[in-house]
This record gives sequence, C-alpha cells and structure tokens, in this order.
Amino acid sequence: MNYLEAMIVLFAVVDPLGNLPIFLDVTENLGPSDSKKAFNSAVLVGLITLLIFHIGIEDISIAGGLLLVVIAIDNLFGSKFSRISSLKQPVGAYELGAVPLGVPLLAGPGAMVTSLTILEKSGPFVTLTSIIVVFVFTWVMVLFVDPIHKFLGRLVSQVFSKVMSLFIAAIGIHMALNGITTFVRQLAAQH
Repeated sequence: MNYLEAMIVLFAVVDPLGNLPIFLDVTENLGPSDSKKAFNSAVLVGLITLLIFHIGIEDISIAGGLLLVVIAIDNLFGSKFSRISSLKQPVGAYELGAVPLGVPLLAGPGAMVTSLTILEKSGPFVTLTSIIVVFVFTWVMVLFVDPIHKFLGRLVSQVFSKVMSLFIAAIGIHMALNGITTFVRQLAAQH
C-alpha cells in the first residue's frame, strides 16, 4: 500500500466530511467559541489515539473487519444520528470534543483497525504520515465546518457519508476474510 492509498483508505474510514453534520448536531447547544474548542479537541484526541494504539493486527482482523461492516451498515441505514443525539447533554466543550467526537467518531475501531492494517502492509513511516495528513486535513475541515456545510449542504454531506460507508463495508469484508483465511491456515497447519 503506497502513501496515497493509505491516506485515501484512512480518510474514508475517519470520514471527516461525512462527520461534519454529526459534529454540528452534537455541538448545536454550544456557542461558536466552544464549538471550535470541541472540534479542536476531537481532532487532537483522535490523532493521539491512533498514534499510540498498539495491538497486533492478527488480534483484531476478524473482529475489526466485521465491526467495520456493522458500522457501515449502521451508517447506511441512518441510525447514526439517533444514537449521537442521545449524547447531547450539558457537557464541556473539551469533554464533548474528546468523547464522542474524537473517540469513537474520528478515531474509532474502524480507524484503529485501518491504521494497523496500513502498519502491517506498509510500515510505520507510511502509517504515521497517513495518520498525520488525514488528521491535519480533518482539522482544516473542522476549522471551516460552517462554510463547508453551507456550501455542500446536509444532503451532499450525508450522501458522501453513505458512499464512504460502502467503501468501509468492502474494506471490512476484505479484512474479515483475510482474518478468517489466516485462522483456517493456522488451524490446518496444527493438524
């Protein structure tokens, strides 16, 4: 996997454009200043989470792949917004930015599994570069969340999110099949 492929895959899983409506929805009770704090906190927490996550890919390949499929199906059928809306309670901007926006929205299981896959296939330099580039791009997007959302509109953002979900489902199925194949090979080698 080269740099561009790694960045595209991670970008699709982190899905900053598709998450813009969720960011706006979750922070609607905050003022503009606190919303920016929450967005900055989300990007920083997401970035740090992906940089320090160290579990072997073989431990989570099957589960992570299936989880990606579940997340993609959940997003495709629209329950993401109802689940997130239940989290809107009076909380501080940094707390809201850290959880649920930073983790699990930006740096959730899908992003963690994808980062580990990139690490296994391409090494640490490509992985670190991809994570940093995707999160810098995400940070720039949240800096301009209001103009981007006004320009694209809620419908375009939601459609983009659905298309990315199909891509995520395909990645998840591929990862699960690789994990199952590895498991069957190891089982066969033991007998």
